Amino acid sequence: MAADPTPADTGGATHCEITVICTGGGHAGSTPPPSGGGGGGGGGGTSGPQLCTWNGQVLACTDPELGWFSATDGCYYRVINPPPEAGDSRWEGHDPKEGAVYNRTCRFSDGSIGPPASTFLAQAPVPAPPDPGAMAAAYVKDRLEFKPPELGIAPGKDPVVGGNVWLWLADPKKPVTQPLHAGSLTVTVTPRVASVKWDLGDGPSVTCKGAAAVGTPYDVKYGAGPSPTCGHVFRTGSGTKKNGLFSGDVEVVWMNDVTVSDGTKVDPIEIRVYVRNVSYRVAEVQVLN
Repeated sequence: MAADPTPADTGGATHCEITVICTGGGHAGSTPPPSGGGGGGGGGGTSGPQLCTWNGQVLACTDPELGWFSATDGCYYRVINPPPEAGDSRWEGHDPKEGAVYNRTCRFSDGSIGPPASTFLAQAPVPAPPDPGAMAAAYVKDRLEFKPPELGIAPGKDPVVGGNVWLWLADPKKPVTQPLHAGSLTVTVTPRVASVKWDLGDGPSVTCKGAAAVGTPYDVKYGAGPSPTCGHVFRTGSGTKKNGLFSGDVEVVWMNDVTVSDGTKVDPIEIRVYVRNVSYRVAEVQVLN
């Protein structure tokens, strides 16, 4: 089989009824610090970790493990999540509706830090910092536009049974992003194509992942060889199908990596984009005696 001789051709497949479906979410990898209440200290600029002062010491206002710092008593507070069951001694006789149980970790005057101890509080001792996971999830869902990609398929005209077909995204249409700022936090979202699933209607689908997800654009120098990253071989022709065509879908999975300036870990946010009804004609090879 000779592949399409036009390198710029992105394939002869017809795709219509383009549908974009977005799903997924993200959350911080650690329990959010307490909310509400008062507190003291504070400082820092518009980037990097926010700094608090206590007893002449300069400390990070938030710690991924310890929680949020209160300059009133020199302690970090972190909500215990999931919370203890009702009746647990850590509620100190209170109903769970009356407040929350925190891990309280305090600094000593010499700068050392003590072990965490649970404590019940009706109100959080310090204001909550912005939730970077929620910020990123809202940004991806409401602000970023994930458009259907431009598909690349070679040969672009009637491949034959048993021949190598190259599959790639000629233009993934990566969304343009901007950093998010909330107080001292900077949250950066970086979209990447994690996988592409090609269901061309002839049976098993082809899924290309990671560095191979977007595939390799075909060039005439490759001849009739297989794609080094993402390809397919039709085992049957499409002559018996409706209108003589295979019909299938392409699913592009975007993973949006989230980076937070204070080191908070946030799970990647997944978005799925579908191109529906990709139609393709595959010819049988005729052998003459």
